[in-house]
Amino acid sequence: MRRVLLIFIDGLGMGENDPSLNPLVRFDPPFFRTLFGRPLVRELGTVMSDEVCLVATDAALGVPGLPQSATGQTAIFTGVNAPRRMGCHILGFPGPALAEIIAAHGLLGELSAACFSVTSANMYAADYMELVASRKRRHSVTTLSILGAGQPLRSLAHMAAGEAVYQDITNEMLPRFGVEGVPTVSPDDAGRRLTALAGRHSFTMFEYFQTDRQGHKHNWAEAAKIVANLDGFLAAVHRSAAETLVIITSDHGNFEDFSTKTHTLNPVPTILFGPGCRHVASTISCLTDIKPAIIAYLKEGAEND
Repeated sequence: MRRVLLIFIDGLGMGENDPSLNPLVRFDPPFFRTLFGRPLVRELGTVMSDEVCLVATDAALGVPGLPQSATGQTAIFTGVNAPRRMGCHILGFPGPALAEIIAAHGLLGELSAACFSVTSANMYAADYMELVASRKRRHSVTTLSILGAGQPLRSLAHMAAGEAVYQDITNEMLPRFGVEGVPTVSPDDAGRRLTALAGRHSFTMFEYFQTDRQGHKHNWAEAAKIVANLDGFLAAVHRSAAETLVIITSDHGNFEDFSTKTHTLNPVPTILFGPGCRHVASTISCLTDIKPAIIAYLKEGAEND
């Protein structure tokens, strides 16, 4: 059975090879250097091999202005050119029109309807739905995609059983939201937990968004922690993914350029490793290509089983 693990990292572009601007160059995480022989920068372009692929992916989708989260994520998880459909890039969280697109074309929903086992690894706090109901939180594109597929949100009970990963990878942020008593985990342990979960499903997704938050804030100390956490996490996924096709992608640039507090026009990296990575990578050039590439890969595998 073919399996796909999609790791979505918010606000991660391919920027300049300049340590004064780019945390991915200043802190030079070994994971990217191991894969590509150098930091994850724009001049890498596209890399194709049977072991690992990198596609410099268009996030602007032919629409003027800076790419934004709501429309970019909708493009990834639905295959619909959401900024073109809406007439502009839309920041933040999806409104009713984008929610309709997600409900009609969501990746997880379509896979589930085709009898593929799908899940999200992200843990949600116990009061999350209450906060949404009271309008203190809003559903993201990823959350709408999960709910639209009829899948439950993973909870603290899943975390205690080793079957969920919190959005910050290590659980260090949980006490800030009133969640006490949850042990921290190392990035390595979190990565291995994620791949173990992915090994039991046809499609698994995980969302990380601290890159986008700190890309807006320009806190170099926090950026160093983010780079270190991602490095250990992704390296563990790479070591333990076995027969799973792993796809790492983003919705827009931000974290790679600390000269501006806005998003950027840089391409985003789509990194693939695992069985079939070269073929799948060859079908991707922009954000709207990711959903159909995943569906084609899984359906082809099902037909050949």
